Amino acid sequence: KKPLDYLTSAAIHPDGESAVLTSRGRVFVVPSRHGRLVRPSSKPGVRFRDAVFMPDGDSILALSDESGELEFVELPATGVGEQRALTSDGEILRFDGLPSPDGERIAYTDQNRDLWILSVDSGEQKVVSSNREGLGSLAWAPDGRWLAFEQWASNGFRQILIYGIEGDSLTVLTSDRVNSWGPAWDPQGEWIYFLSDRELRSLVESPWGTRQPEPYFDKPDKIFQIALQ
Repeated sequence: KKPLDYLTSAAIHPDGESAVLTSRGRVFVVPSRHGRLVRPSSKPGVRFRDAVFMPDGDSILALSDESGELEFVELPATGVGEQRALTSDGEILRFDGLPSPDGERIAYTDQNRDLWILSVDSGEQKVVSSNREGLGSLAWAPDGRWLAFEQWASNGFRQILIYGIEGDSLTVLTSDRVNSWGPAWDPQGEWIYFLSDRELRSLVESPWGTRQPEPYFDKPDKIFQIALQ
């Protein structure tokens, strides 16, 4: 009766004409203005997670527990047609599938803190990072050839890395001396924007002593950019 009380994820259609909602294990497509509400799958006893639109807007990517493990499936956004299984080898919890802009690949993380890339057509999967410290947000380049992501270094600081699909390359973009997170590409793919807490200007002037307060950094976070050429 109150689906928004159980809402676990929401994503906008590429053209903005609708949104896909995941609520209490069920998936719904709701129009932004006029139209009908669609339930892409109504299989009894099956729960879904983290539903998002594929780049063409015609289908939906979601995690399904129908097999007993969380597997990626593709559902018709109109509710007409059959779903397609993209994976069938689940052994551990998977999270947040992120389709590439061309719809050819899906990046996701799992409970082991591994980062994977899945080929939609072939079903082939590849581990990009097996860093056990932790992973953060992911961001595909506009051409789908590069994936930027954040992960925790061994000292607990967050770094941004870039993985290249064609050359199977992994490039560390930021230092582990400061936190950097939230990578975002510019539309031409020439820059990476990100947040970082490297603006270390204290409100408390020195000297600091036994009767003086410690340094206080009130505005350490700023927006930065890096040229990729």
